[in-house]
Amino acid sequence: MKRLNIGIIGLGLIGGSFSKAFKLKDHNIFGLDLDEKTISLAKNSGIFEDVCLEIDDLLKHNLDLLYIALPIEAAKEVVLHLGDIDCDIPITDALSTKESIEKLASNFDLTFCGGHPIAGREKSGFEHSDPDIFKNAVHILTNKNAPHYELLEALHKEIGMRVIHMDPKEHDRIFSLVSHFPHLAAFLLVEIVQKKDPEAFSFSGGGFKDFTRIAGSDPTMWSNIFIDNKENLINIIDDYIELLEEWKQLISSQNRKQLYSKIEKISNIRRGM
Repeated sequence: MKRLNIGIIGLGLIGGSFSKAFKLKDHNIFGLDLDEKTISLAKNSGIFEDVCLEIDDLLKHNLDLLYIALPIEAAKEVVLHLGDIDCDIPITDALSTKESIEKLASNFDLTFCGGHPIAGREKSGFEHSDPDIFKNAVHILTNKNAPHYELLEALHKEIGMRVIHMDPKEHDRIFSLVSHFPHLAAFLLVEIVQKKDPEAFSFSGGGFKDFTRIAGSDPTMWSNIFIDNKENLINIIDDYIELLEEWKQLISSQNRKQLYSKIEKISNIRRGM
């Protein structure tokens, strides 16, 4: 594909990794961030044509695409600003929720197509960014009617991603199940051990550490996600409480047969994944 001028707003783990991945494919990358350490690292990386502190300075470049890689609330502030100035540059994002940002962009008639890279790690920041996290990873795009949908599809395939389309509402429902609630469960497990007996952490084995690995994730990002996808998440929490009560009753009544059956069924599902 042709060389693009790509402006990336937010140079943390995902924004930094996209910057590196797109640069490896010979695109021109322009960055924006407010953190002094991040700006210093970005400038010294040799990846960027320019690193800006102000969005209006970024927009002075002849950009083919704007990529928003920020926490949800910060991303919405950027979209509001772009709407206020009638920005006509094609825009995409890397948010973990899709419905609210799509609605906001549509209110301003921005040329917007939501995206979600299913990639990452617990450690955040530009210093941990790595273009290889996108290889063979799925990238979700949410607006097939966007004029730059095919461009985004080709761009992400170029860096080794598998691109699929998903409705924004369905996206948020699915990821509340397979991503957002599991993170909540991991946070909760660490919290309950801390509350009941912090000394127990010294006896935790591989299973506990594997299960709670994602509890080391960024608090700004995840508090934003929980609130933005609150309706789906609250529904799951309610269902989870009901299931916990079922397990509680089986354990309390010492119903070994039903416990065995339940665990066997779930184990078979997990092994088949």
